[in-house]
Formats: sequence, C-alpha cells, structure tokens
Amino acid sequence: MRREVFRRRASPRPLPPPLKGRGLVALVALTLLSACGPQIGDLERGEEGRVVRAFSGDGLELDTGLVVFLAEIDAPRGDAAYAAQAQGELEALTLHREVLLTYGGTKRWIGRPREGEEAPREAAIAHVFVKSEGGRWFWLQHELVSRGAAYVRPRRDNHARAAELIEIEAQARAAERGLWGERDYRPVNVRSAVRTAMEANANCLRGDAPYRLVEGRISEARAFERRASLAMEGAPTETPPFAIVVFGESFSSWDGPPLASLTGARVLARGPLGVYRGQPQLCLDHASQLEVLPD
Repeated sequence: MRREVFRRRASPRPLPPPLKGRGLVALVALTLLSACGPQIGDLERGEEGRVVRAFSGDGLELDTGLVVFLAEIDAPRGDAAYAAQAQGELEALTLHREVLLTYGGTKRWIGRPREGEEAPREAAIAHVFVKSEGGRWFWLQHELVSRGAAYVRPRRDNHARAAELIEIEAQARAAERGLWGERDYRPVNVRSAVRTAMEANANCLRGDAPYRLVEGRISEARAFERRASLAMEGAPTETPPFAIVVFGESFSSWDGPPLASLTGARVLARGPLGVYRGQPQLCLDHASQLEVLPD
C-alpha cells in the first residue's frame, strides 16, 4: 500500500467535529460495504478475471482466455426468440468488469476438438459474481433470472443453487418479464408438449432436444428397479401416452419425493422433450426439475 507523506503546517487546521447521528451511521455503512466481497456462501472460490466477451446469453470469455458457461441456467440462442435481448443483457451486466468464478458442482465442460485442432475444447461451468462500477458485487445468475434474461436449468452434477433460482424465476414468470413475455417459453400443457416432442423426434439425452416447462397432472406413477415413468393426463388419443421419465444415474441418485407416490399429483416439470420407441417423453436429470404444485 502506498504511504502518504504529509508536511507539517505552521498553523494546522482545526479538526472537524466528530460525526454524530445519521452521518456516523452512513460512514459505518459505507465502510462495511466497501469491505465486503462477494457473498458466495458455500460455493467454492475459483478464478478471477475481467470479461472481454459475452455470447449466447449464458457464456463469457475472460481476459485470461478462459471461457465460462453459466452454471444452472440457460438462455435463448441463435435465431430463437429473445436470443438477441438475452445476449444484450449479459453484455450490459458483465462486459469489461471484474468477475469471480465460484463452483457448486462439476467445474469443467470438455468438448471435442474443432477440425484441425488436437486439444479438446474446455470451458468453466461456474456461478459468477460481478463487481459493478460502484464496487458492489452481485450474483450474475440471480440478476439474469430475475430480469427474465435466462431460465433455470439444473443438472444432476450442478444444482447447488437450483431451489433459490427457481423461486426467482417463478416471480419473473408471473410478471412476464423478459423471455417470459414470449409464448415460446411459457409452461405448456401436455398436448403441446406431445406436439413439440413428436416434431423434434429426438432422443431427450441429445443436446439439441427442445427444453420446455410442462404443467399437468400425473395419471399413473410407476417406479421400477432402474427407472421410473410418470404418465401424464391430457395426451391426444391418437398418440402414445406422454410420460416424465427418470433413469440411469438420475434415478439411482434421486433425492426428491418418492416417484411411485406421485399418482394424482399436479406437477411442473422442466426438461428436454424427446421420443423413445414412439413414446413422447420429458427426461428428468435431477429432482430439482420436478415441482409438486398445490391443487
């Protein structure tokens, strides 16, 4: 720290009177605020840097060259409705600002090398805290979700803040802020989910499977040795039944309500829509993707 050197004055100025009342409170509050860093809670502290680029509404690049994907959220991209606005929100909040990466799950995404490259692509999967112009730190995921610039997408290996983010998202959705003002992103009924799944005709484990929020009632919940199937009311009679499915590691590590007990429950499920052996379905990766709603 640089030491300030003061010369003696022949006639020193009188000291100002001590602060009292609101002035003292304001000074103490300002001192505490400037001393506070990002409130990361139980997240693991990671790298620091300055943002030089924002892309796709949920991705950043730091001055260190590190690419960052925002954990537990997704934003519209490409030609999708609200994609340009989502990217604009991310740029406005982060560009040229200092950030701190924190982790609550899997830290790295590893992708295949591009054509002509040998090394695989790599990106951090992080919760990001941004230092504003006034020196205040804020949680980027919270800000994006509350503005309706992104939606919550928890995963089995990244769901540390899912419950909090889903609550924030519900408020933005009720107010139709941001992307929630677009019909494409509002929760759909089972009939619409079936139509979207059949049109996409993809495996729900593929990255390009459409991700939707589906609201409806479970007509029959069945749990087997390695999977569960929650059939939903409202599917068209000309198509196979629509089901919410859980299988593999997602089933073995399930920590939500007992799946076999959900017959008759009204739920809001979020996940990729796909088709398996002709049956339209929504795949769950983690219990935070299934909300049991009050009747």
